[in-house]
Amino acid sequence: MRERQYFFGNRARLLYELLAWGFRNETDVRFMNYGYAGDGPGIALPPEEEFERYCAQLYHAVAGQVPLAGKAVLDVGSGRGGGASYIQRHLGAAETVGCELAEHAVAFARKVHGAVPGLSFRQGDATALPFAAESFDAVVNVESAHCYPDRAAFFSEVFRVLKPGGHFLVADFTPPRVAAERARAEIGEDLALAGFGRAEAKDITPEILRALDLDHDRRSGEIRRRFPLGTRRAAQYWAGTKGSWIYRDFAEGRRAYLMYRIVKPVIALPALTGRDDAGAPRRVRAAVPDLVPQSARTLEV
Repeated sequence: MRERQYFFGNRARLLYELLAWGFRNETDVRFMNYGYAGDGPGIALPPEEEFERYCAQLYHAVAGQVPLAGKAVLDVGSGRGGGASYIQRHLGAAETVGCELAEHAVAFARKVHGAVPGLSFRQGDATALPFAAESFDAVVNVESAHCYPDRAAFFSEVFRVLKPGGHFLVADFTPPRVAAERARAEIGEDLALAGFGRAEAKDITPEILRALDLDHDRRSGEIRRRFPLGTRRAAQYWAGTKGSWIYRDFAEGRRAYLMYRIVKPVIALPALTGRDDAGAPRRVRAAVPDLVPQSARTLEV
């Protein structure tokens, strides 16, 4: 039985809605993620984008796992549109579509990023994506899936809208007190149920913590400046400032932050239809044509 997800689902969604309200009139705040800071030099950004450098670097780390030049890209959970805009302007995508459930966020993104050629935004549910099958070369999902009521349904929708050979590029944090290996195994089960093949996972918790340390003063200042006193504590939880429980969870090993690169098989594998009594995915290898090598049928997480 999976552990209750305290910062997942509707609880997390309400917190994000609070943050969106706090920034409702601020067009300079275009990302809502914890950021990323590696050991080496950061990405090149124009001066006007330095304000949210670490947030942009997380999108660069996730979306930049594969070349996107000339590709059609879908950013699910696009929020205020900063990530989708970064992909379109800096990674050379031919087309980037941001899909977001909250209508006010879609309206904001269209207002702020509407002049970017090849970039568009659409309101939609991650578990029922409003796009035709095999529409995109890559689907990006950054720090959003923990809000979804049905992760398996989301993965199935991603599989449907991806072209064969397309990439699912995703990053998110695990529930509290769930070991990273266990979380990876559960994610692997849901990916297999959707029909995905090989998945590569990387624990990027150190890079997330480094970004939160480097960005602490900016985040704290923005909360003090934009939020009434009674709402600041909740805002700090979301922002991951030092001393917040989400920061401590990362620092003390109660949560991990995982990044994935997942490929949709060129030759479609039959999706798994459920789990056996022990909770493990039912095996379907016998149903896979012999021309598919065994290595291509085995999910590696």
